[in-house]
Amino acid sequence: MNIFIRKQEDRSKPNRRDFLLQSSAASLGLTSIVNSISQLKLIGSAAAQGAGDYKALVCFFLNGGNDSNNLLIPAGASTARTAYEAGRGATVLAIPDASFDFTPANAANGYWTGSANSTAAVSSRIDTLNDGAYDPSTGYTGNNMALHPGAYPLKTMFADGDLSFIANVGTLVGAQAVTRTNFNTLPAAAKPPQLFSHSDQQVQWQSSLPDVPFSRGWGGKIADLLQGLNAGDLSMSVSIAGVNSFQVAYDQPAYFMNSSGSVSALTGFNSTAHPYGSSLRNTSLQPHYNNAVPAPSNKYDPLAALRSGGDPLAGTNYQHSSAGWRLRAIEQIMAMQHASLFDEGYNTAPESARITEGLVGNALAQTANADGTSSLDAHWNNWFQNGLFNPRIPDIANQMKVVARLIAGRSQLSNTRQIFFVQLGGWDTHTTQIPGQTTAGHYGLVNQMSRAIRAFKDAMVQIGMWNNVMLFSASDFNRTFTPNKSDNSAGSDHGWGGHMFVAGGAVKGGQICGKFPNLTVNGGIDCTGNRGRWIPSTSTDQVFASISKWFGCSDSQIQTVLPNFTRFQADLSNGTLVSKNLDFIDYSV
Repeated sequence: MNIFIRKQEDRSKPNRRDFLLQSSAASLGLTSIVNSISQLKLIGSAAAQGAGDYKALVCFFLNGGNDSNNLLIPAGASTARTAYEAGRGATVLAIPDASFDFTPANAANGYWTGSANSTAAVSSRIDTLNDGAYDPSTGYTGNNMALHPGAYPLKTMFADGDLSFIANVGTLVGAQAVTRTNFNTLPAAAKPPQLFSHSDQQVQWQSSLPDVPFSRGWGGKIADLLQGLNAGDLSMSVSIAGVNSFQVAYDQPAYFMNSSGSVSALTGFNSTAHPYGSSLRNTSLQPHYNNAVPAPSNKYDPLAALRSGGDPLAGTNYQHSSAGWRLRAIEQIMAMQHASLFDEGYNTAPESARITEGLVGNALAQTANADGTSSLDAHWNNWFQNGLFNPRIPDIANQMKVVARLIAGRSQLSNTRQIFFVQLGGWDTHTTQIPGQTTAGHYGLVNQMSRAIRAFKDAMVQIGMWNNVMLFSASDFNRTFTPNKSDNSAGSDHGWGGHMFVAGGAVKGGQICGKFPNLTVNGGIDCTGNRGRWIPSTSTDQVFASISKWFGCSDSQIQTVLPNFTRFQADLSNGTLVSKNLDFIDYSV
């Protein structure tokens, strides 16, 4: 709910935030006020003031459990490839080796070369910069790996040094080592609870703390700890995909936007150029509601005229027009203080909504064209050709476009840190996982994801912000290595450890980090039974700790964000990271 303005408060006494959180006022304020003001609850915060220290973190969540066994795949001839074909079923879930070298079927399936759409032959085979470091045993993969054919855009990023994979990552408690031998006899407290449950594993991935009741997400903890780096009015966290556990915080509740990038302003005050163009003299200023005098230089005081004893519009930011008078009246009401906590809390909702839509509107305006398009659209049009998907630009691509536009509009705000959450659903592929179409089933999801991320990278390069952004994938869990049927209607079921990727200018790309799983079904690291549910070799804590350090967290803050981290890894020194094959970030960038 976009009902809170971020500010420092004395938590020892009653305040509006606590009152709203502990009563029904939050619900009352949202439904009765925000909905009545053009559904301003959908508006979220923007990215921050452009500066060398600006950093944006993007959580790309694959909702439903991505079958990452078919994202990072053994290729060619190797022990791993033999196990892959045997376990997946050569004609059921296995991606044929010949499929990694392919020619797009038509222009719609083509790939952008930087200057044109091409249907020339391509390959999703990869060459890693750390050959063998990821093998569970010498020569296991033969250093012969490929990505899913639909992930060709990610392959280009991998080859360019902008993306790396981290193999076999999952939720772990760390109190005791988990093995196939002891899996069934370990006390429950030593294993993540409800391992194969969507809701439980989503929360555990987004909190990285499976052994205690949920209170905050690890992204929310970072936002609480680093909020002092931001000088803006808005939360560090922005979700383009609704409520999530990753951004749950105490002091920095997430602001929510939709994927359209539209901003709902108060109606009746607009001009062609700006939603408040007929009522404000300087539309770049935001209202200042907390009555501090004087107002900051980037804001205006709705009560300025009243303080002088008169009531003219002269000397204020309101135009001498009917729209100016009406907007001033509304904003003066919102700027008034109330003795009742209930009234004050109720009034917070429209205040927050008005400030939020103004800031976001100004940020988005930096890339807005007069015809309703944006100056960054070309990158998504390049990677989503006419005829491939319907609609042409899928929702996940639009989510990524909104994130890109907010980062591009950071000069309108005063934040140096921003945390974004986007989400692509549909990965719960129990049936017809491989339908034989590039736009359906698992292939279609990988295709959408990869094109959306590559377009985002191109947009960030255009505005010179690729080095300031880090994107990481996350999902409920991997899926079972073995199929659940023996025909083309087969899918896969809920698994455990799986592969994730990290992308950005600071990523040491072109690597497979961590340890690739031994693909032995009914043995090895198959935790139980004969379905191929891999025990993770790398904990989520280890990956998220490195990302947190890049974002600006100190060692002590990382311990607060990820209390279990040191159960798996002593520190984040270069020697430790290299020894664990987790050296995937250049912290000097």
